[in-house]
Amino acid sequence: MSGQSYDELMAKIAELQQQAEAVRRSELEAVIADVRAKIKKYNLSAADVGLSGGGSARKASRPASAKIKIAPGKYRNPATGEIKEVGAAGRKPGWLTALGADELAAARVG
Repeated sequence: MSGQSYDELMAKIAELQQQAEAVRRSELEAVIADVRAKIKKYNLSAADVGLSGGGSARKASRPASAKIKIAPGKYRNPATGEIKEVGAAGRKPGWLTALGADELAAARVG
């Protein structure tokens, strides 16, 4: 090992972090000026570089026509044997909402 204690190494790390932050702050003004010049030169907008709407790049959203469809689940009523398709939206039949997790798993068809 290096012969230095943990506390000595942690103190050295803290000192180096302070130095790095000081250098970052000193370079920041030049970096910002450079970025602004390039934005002006190429006539870029925030959206062009992925910064619109909150500061992070976002994936393109799907068109409204490409909504995700959830296939309905099929369940068998344990009392009558009736098979019912139940989608994500809408009211579920009373017998289905009354089932516990184990009973619901057992009632699932397919």
